[in-house]
This record gives sequence, structure tokens and C-alpha cells, in this order.
Amino acid sequence: MTKEPRANITDRRYRVYTYQDVDRVPDVEFGYWPQTVRRWLKEGLSIELSPEEINSMFSAKVNRHFGFDGEGCGINLRVGMYPPFEEEVIERKEHSVIMRDAGGCLAESYPHDEEESSIPHFIDFPVKTPGDWATMKERYRNDGAYREIPSDHQAAVIAAAQRGTSVSAFSVGMYGQLRQWMGFENLSYAFYECPDMIHDMVDHWSRHITLQIERLDPEVPIDEFSWWEDMAGKNGPFVGPDMFREFLQPGYHRVMETARKRGCVLGCVDSDGDPHDIARNWLEEGVNIILPFERAAGCDPLAWRREFGKALRIQGGIDKRLLVECGGALDRELDRLKPLLEEGGVIPHLDHLVPPDVSYTNFQRYLQKKRKLIGRDA
Repeated sequence: MTKEPRANITDRRYRVYTYQDVDRVPDVEFGYWPQTVRRWLKEGLSIELSPEEINSMFSAKVNRHFGFDGEGCGINLRVGMYPPFEEEVIERKEHSVIMRDAGGCLAESYPHDEEESSIPHFIDFPVKTPGDWATMKERYRNDGAYREIPSDHQAAVIAAAQRGTSVSAFSVGMYGQLRQWMGFENLSYAFYECPDMIHDMVDHWSRHITLQIERLDPEVPIDEFSWWEDMAGKNGPFVGPDMFREFLQPGYHRVMETARKRGCVLGCVDSDGDPHDIARNWLEEGVNIILPFERAAGCDPLAWRREFGKALRIQGGIDKRLLVECGGALDRELDRLKPLLEEGGVIPHLDHLVPPDVSYTNFQRYLQKKRKLIGRDA
């Protein structure tokens, strides 16, 4: 049964995506590469940032500096690994460190004060065989004090919802969690070589999430369920629609059905690249917002709206590469989005983290142009 959106919610994001009246779309951005923030600090970004804050791609302090909108409240479902692996340094190099992290993955990364710091280079993963999976499974039991969601947290969420604040829950997605356990290459082979294990992984992960939802106070709503996947590249998704339907979609179905019982009408998936071929799979399960909608991967907001209609909501969709010049090409990019903003269901921002070839001045110019587009006074 399809739920009606809550009419008392005042958050712009929720109202834009449920096609309710709103004064303007939210002013938000996706995030920043650490190298970008280091450059901006040299070019006039005047805030104090610790090394950890600089290396946070989604820095709340940087967002506050630019005055971005902040809305909603979230539920901590406590679905993470427990106990985690003991972190262990395997080798120290001149400019990098090879270590096993709390998730059991072996990776090479750069210290926080290095200009090269970026995404770690993964070397090995904890699950390769069904035997490894049986051991890993024990770290995702749903009993014990660690899984208890504090009552005061739930009470605060209920109070916020009563005041008209939207409530969201979040989880790593079906593909994303399996990739964290196995790595891209191992997982790709396992779909063919160990299909029973893959089915069991998705079954266990989705049940793990739904059990956490079901143990919430009955008065806790869920207006939106968000997923992290990153399961596509420039040439398309890492699994096709048929494989998605067979292996991954049952897990999405279970979780989204459980969330719908608490009023959920929005599902958001964060996937890089071009996930076009599996968009309908997500839509079938109520996952109806896609971000960051990468123009750099060939995703065209206008073409997708023509194809999928207003059932698909879009977040992102502005080509970050155009900020290097921040001239007429960016103006034309923003102008193209005007019809979609009039239709609703679209929140524009850059199509991924701001890259380090974008100057602080050009980012500020971009914000002025985007804010004019969305009707926000600078």
C-alpha cells in the first residue's frame, strides 16, 4: 500500500520530493575532496579546520561556512559490524601506510597531512569463501546491548517529527555491503561461482536492517530511507537489471516494505556513475531519488525525466568540471535545469565532490549562480 506524504513536514527537501508547495529548493552541495579544501585554505577560506576535518569529504564545518541548508533528523539503526576487527599497521612506507582497518580490509592510505591523501588503495578483503562468510556473519548478530537504540534518541526523533521535521534512516546498500566484505573483483566472480552465498548475504543483511527498524518505538516514523551503493561507472552499473532483480532486489524489497509501514514515501540511493539500467529496479521498490547524478558519466537530468517521469527524483546533476572556468558553459548548464525546477522533484548541486582544480573564487561564483537559479538570496 502506498503511503501519503506527511503534510505537516516543513523541510524543503521532503516537500520538493513529495511535490508539495515550497518556497524554494534546498541549497545543498555534495562534498569536497581534501585536496580541494587545502587549496581553498591557501586562497582565502577563513575557517579553522583540524586535519580530521580537512580530510572529511562531507565536512559539517565547511558546509556551515557556506551557509548551506540543514534539515531533518536521522535514526541510528546500529547495524554496523560488532565486534570490529582490531586495526593493525602492517607496513609503514615513506608517504603511506598499509594497515588492516576495523572492517577487516587491508589497504594502503596516506597520512592526514599528505597532499596525496584520497581514497585508500584496497589490497585484500575479509570474505572470499562461504567459510569466511560464516565467520563474518557472527559479527552481524542482532542481539546484545550494542544493538540497542537508546530510548532518549528515539524520544528526540519522535519530538522532532511532531514539530514537522522529516525523519530518515540510512544503511549501506545490498551491493555496497557485499563489496565492503568481498571487494569488487571477488564479488563479481561470486555472483557466478557462489550464488547461494550471495543470496544468503543479501538475506542476512536485509533481515539485519529490518530487525533494527522493527525494534524502534512504534511512534518513530521513517519518512525517507537512504542507501549508499556506488555501484556504477561511466559505462553503466556493475550488475545488470536481471542480476539485480535476482540477487539484490529481494533485500531492497524487504527493507523498503518495513520502512513503508512507518510512513516512508522516499528512498534515496547514492551511486556514482551511470546507473540508468537499474533505475527501474530501484523505482519498483520505492527507491525514487538518485544522487549525485553524474553529468560526467553521461547522466542527463532532462532525458531521465522524459523517460521515467516524475516518479524519479533527481539530486545533483550539475557538471562539476564546468567550475574550472565558471563561465558561459556553466550558465547554459544551469539554464537547462529551469524546466525541471518548475516541475519539481529536483534538487540541483554539483555531481560529486568538488575537485581540486576548482578555485575558491570560482566555487563562490558558482554558488551565486546556483542560488539565483533556486531563488535564494546570496
